[in-house]
Amino acid sequence: MLKEDDRTAGILLNITGNGKGKTTSAFGITIRALGWGWNVVFLQFVKGTVETGEKHFFDALNHPLLRFEQLGAGLSWHPGDHKGMAETGWKRAEEMLHSDQVNLLVMDELNIALHYQWLELDRVLDALRQRPPHQNVVITGRYAPAPLLELSDLVSEIRSVKHPYDKGIPAIRGIDF
Repeated sequence: MLKEDDRTAGILLNITGNGKGKTTSAFGITIRALGWGWNVVFLQFVKGTVETGEKHFFDALNHPLLRFEQLGAGLSWHPGDHKGMAETGWKRAEEMLHSDQVNLLVMDELNIALHYQWLELDRVLDALRQRPPHQNVVITGRYAPAPLLELSDLVSEIRSVKHPYDKGIPAIRGIDF
């Protein structure tokens, strides 16, 4: 049996479901990885035109081991070139999936891009299978496709029990973005 420090194989995590906390979970994993001196790339596939607290934080942090990029056209229900932006973002993700230097790659809201068919699922699955063996990947977003869940080593489904949206309360700066 391997000791914790001997483990070198990377895993694929998928955090999905209709509840709040998918991206927040990915931020927690990011903080842990940075704490251990990992090289981390955090790519957001939907956000990009939306001003967010996480962008402000990571820009101000200016951590030498973290690259944080917003690659999307904004919220999925707003107009924009979502497919084109997802394709550009995926090219960036493929670069990172081929890099031996990246210990953790977070692809926030990739499940959304796959659900809306902004990206081809087989292409994503192939790239994930071919990543360096030590590389850990976190994918977030609702509507994770079954083949991606099958490939994943860890799947967490976050369900909504109660949400302020149900009372007509809009997204709150500092809580939701």
